[in-house]
Amino acid sequence: MKIAQRRDDREAHRSVDGQSDAREKSGARRIARPAAPAPSTPRNRRTAPREGTTSSPSLPAPAAPRVSMKQRFTGLRTKLGARLERLRKPATILFRIIVVALAIVAAVALFRVVEQHVRTSPAFATSEIELEGASRLTRADVEAAAGIAVGRNVFERSPDEARAALLAHPWIAEAEVRRRLPGRWSIAIRERSAAAILMLEEAWLVDAEGAVFKRAEAGDPIDLPVITGIERERFTTDRAFRTRVLLGIVALLSDWRAAGLWRREPIGEIHVEPDDALTLRIGDDATEVRLGHGPYRAKLDRLRRVLDELGQRQARPAYVYLDNVRRPDRVTVRVR
Repeated sequence: MKIAQRRDDREAHRSVDGQSDAREKSGARRIARPAAPAPSTPRNRRTAPREGTTSSPSLPAPAAPRVSMKQRFTGLRTKLGARLERLRKPATILFRIIVVALAIVAAVALFRVVEQHVRTSPAFATSEIELEGASRLTRADVEAAAGIAVGRNVFERSPDEARAALLAHPWIAEAEVRRRLPGRWSIAIRERSAAAILMLEEAWLVDAEGAVFKRAEAGDPIDLPVITGIERERFTTDRAFRTRVLLGIVALLSDWRAAGLWRREPIGEIHVEPDDALTLRIGDDATEVRLGHGPYRAKLDRLRRVLDELGQRQARPAYVYLDNVRRPDRVTVRVR
């Protein structure tokens, strides 16, 4: 009986242990399973209060403190002061610009008034014009060229304007103009000296410095050497040739005077050969004198000796050749 009872107790104990193991396994399985997520409630949807909780009624918002009229005016004054402080510097700059502009306008207006007064006042009328250096031009020519005259206001034209007008005259090479208040002018000029007449398609005057300064007109000097043989196109396009030939002719005329031949044998024509050599026609009978290329002073001294010797014989040469390149000291002469 005891053995059977022990066997029954063991079986009962085993059954209890089996049930507990089964429970433990089932619980572990339950824990391993993830819990289902709770349904989310929209944020903008009010949720009903849970059971067992009481909802308190909403309290009214606290009222804003009342601002007095004095405080409002103080705030407005502070804001306005800050804005004015920001605008203070630009306003100062603008004010200074306006003041400067008004000062300039006033100065210009005052200058115009003063200028109008001195230009019309009889106290500044021209009473005297001093002129120096005019020989070919008359006083009336110089005054008309300068744009000044006795009786006209001295401020009608400035000294620089009068000088520029004088230099525009073809016969005036240099000019100096001074204004002496209240009504005096001083003018000094240097006239051009015509040295030759250049024949292109028209006649042009050449001064003593080798410059072509005006077209020959009625009243201009005509008892001058005439330069021929120059092509117009070459003369106008080739500056080096133009300068060389004119300066060479001016040097020849200077040597002609120095040799004492100017009054004795006046030059009627200076012909420029194709190779730029010079040939002269001199005297009333147009004696031909071939000079060739410069320098000319030694050749002119030999020419004078030839003319002196022929003059003693009461003879006159038909031509004189001084252009022998191989024998520069040799002179070829043919007597008429």
